[in-house]
Amino acid sequence: MTDVRIERDCLGEMEIPNDQYYGIQTHRMEKVSGTANLPVIFYPDMHYALAQIKKAAAIANGKIGAMPADVSKAIAQACDEMLTGKFNDQFPLDMWQGGGYTCVNMNVNEVIGNRANEILTGHKGTEKVHPNTHVNMGQSTNDTIPSATHLGMIGRVDELIKQLDLLAASLRKKEKEFKDVVKVGRTCIQDALPLTLGQEFSGYASVVERMARKVRHLRPGCFEIVMGGSAVGTGFSAAPGYKDALYVELSKQYGEEVKPMENLFDGFQNPDFIVEVAGVLKEVAMTLSKICKDFRLMGSGPRSGFMEVNVPALSPGSSIMPGKINPTVPEMVIQISHQVVGNDVAISMAYDEGELDLNVWDATFYKCLFENFQ
Repeated sequence: MTDVRIERDCLGEMEIPNDQYYGIQTHRMEKVSGTANLPVIFYPDMHYALAQIKKAAAIANGKIGAMPADVSKAIAQACDEMLTGKFNDQFPLDMWQGGGYTCVNMNVNEVIGNRANEILTGHKGTEKVHPNTHVNMGQSTNDTIPSATHLGMIGRVDELIKQLDLLAASLRKKEKEFKDVVKVGRTCIQDALPLTLGQEFSGYASVVERMARKVRHLRPGCFEIVMGGSAVGTGFSAAPGYKDALYVELSKQYGEEVKPMENLFDGFQNPDFIVEVAGVLKEVAMTLSKICKDFRLMGSGPRSGFMEVNVPALSPGSSIMPGKINPTVPEMVIQISHQVVGNDVAISMAYDEGELDLNVWDATFYKCLFENFQ
């Protein structure tokens, strides 16, 4: 017989297999999840940022006396364990969800709560640590999810900057290598005036360096979040001193200053930073696509094309024409650009669909934005 526990919520009670750390609300949402066939944890950035937020909130609430010290310590320990990836299999929810990712916040609350309760009592349950009362203390999905999305972008932004810098350096190397290779310049795909292949590559390197600067410009915005606003920006349910203590702890965890947005009501209503990030990612993708289209043209041939550069032969290019080689990597990059642009359109639509005091289209933001980062 399967070992189970009984959990209750506002809709009733349910038997939960005792080997699972997630609870009743996660089980309910599994039955009404979307059809992406891709779990939110596929991009773990949000979950790990939520663990940092929950840890900081527990420590902050403990310091101001709103939470018992042993509960605060147990939640912090559970969050640290979550950050190692220990509970990644306990986040089963599909990427497409209604309700502004309330289910994702509650999934995390339940996992942390059951683990913290286990630390204190030796078993899962809610008698010492409750997912809402303790793990979610002073919070709401409405401030945790947008904040986790911002904080989750930090690593992605840093990695993209690193890769763009490497690409720019590679292109600069080619600029020097090709500095004496004279070729015809083309406008409207017609012969124009001579230039060197090195000069063409200097243009590619320059635009990639500019893209890297644009991505760097985004980084400070990742550290501006709406924590402390609770449900609609008023800070309802938070104990006195919680917000200040929370930001001190978050800054300590990230090693850089994490700060609230200047106006939390604005932050709840308008996720325009997501649109800005998506726009820059689109610029990067389209820039790389343009370069790859040039490589595709310049490498065309080998007998009746431009024949100006050699695109490495990585696989046979035809099932019927021996020796034909296709520019597979440039074409792959161009296809990726198509998807990035499509995701940017979806993000723009999700921003436009926001109404009144909260934009609830977090699933669209997260799925499309982090796919674009990847």
